[in-house]
Amino acid sequence: MALSAGLKARAGQNGQVSMELFLTRLWGRFPVPAVPFLDQDLAAENGRRHLALVLAYQGSEWAGWQIQPGLPTVQEAVEKALSRLCAHPVRAAASGRTDAGVHAWGQVAGFSTVSRLPAEAMLQGLRRLLPPSVFPLALGPVAPGFHARYSAQSKTYDYYLAPAMNCPVFLRSFLWPLPGDLREEPVRAALTLCLGDTDMRALSSGPPASSTAGPGANTVRRIMEARLDISPGLWRVRVTASGFLRHAMRNLVGILVRVGQGKLSPGQLVQMLTAGEKLYSAPKAPPAGLYLQKVRYAPHDVLAGG
Repeated sequence: MALSAGLKARAGQNGQVSMELFLTRLWGRFPVPAVPFLDQDLAAENGRRHLALVLAYQGSEWAGWQIQPGLPTVQEAVEKALSRLCAHPVRAAASGRTDAGVHAWGQVAGFSTVSRLPAEAMLQGLRRLLPPSVFPLALGPVAPGFHARYSAQSKTYDYYLAPAMNCPVFLRSFLWPLPGDLREEPVRAALTLCLGDTDMRALSSGPPASSTAGPGANTVRRIMEARLDISPGLWRVRVTASGFLRHAMRNLVGILVRVGQGKLSPGQLVQMLTAGEKLYSAPKAPPAGLYLQKVRYAPHDVLAGG
């Protein structure tokens, strides 16, 4: 795995994340979207407008993003609201599927419509129609070539956990409370070893979401950032990558907890990544601590082919 010296240095920093920052996110101060919105809302030749929507949602109230028969999903709620506002059926394609219980601070979904309802009016309408656990942050026009998933250059996931938490009753829907202490230096070392072009097969709970193929499917993703930030009582594992496989982040955090407990070594994580198999036992971290933090895209002129 190729490692960038600059990224290694950044991942090895003694980063800190305050409980106040975590709480401001829960109170509604979300990351600034990195979506290439256009200055003008113009219809394409076929009369359809291409729009993107940035969402925050509390995952504990939903069975994930993707529509599932008989289960409440964010996609179904969003599409119903958009279809009502646009006066025709609307399909929304997200940057990726979040599982049941996983939260989002910056999920991105793209859709097209023949409706002429202004983007700001559509945004306000969504805020009225959607339940309180889903909050539309931004909505605007994008280039016809924009796709929320395939145009994404990178995604950042944050995982929050609380070592030695004595009373997890009120926070267990938002982070992973752990009964014992964890050692931070082995965890930092393990994260540094993940940087670069990394095969995520050992971290995945199934084949890549972008492929129906099993053996032989491309499971290599570029990890640009892998770091641990700590404040008293709160740990944040942040990973930015070109993409993620199913459950990769939760499985990685589960392995990191074993590393922090001294039950696995950073080198054993590398062994698993090299072998493409989960050679050593580790729990899958619960969904409550996972947040889709941000999705980044190329500038709109690149997506438009300009």
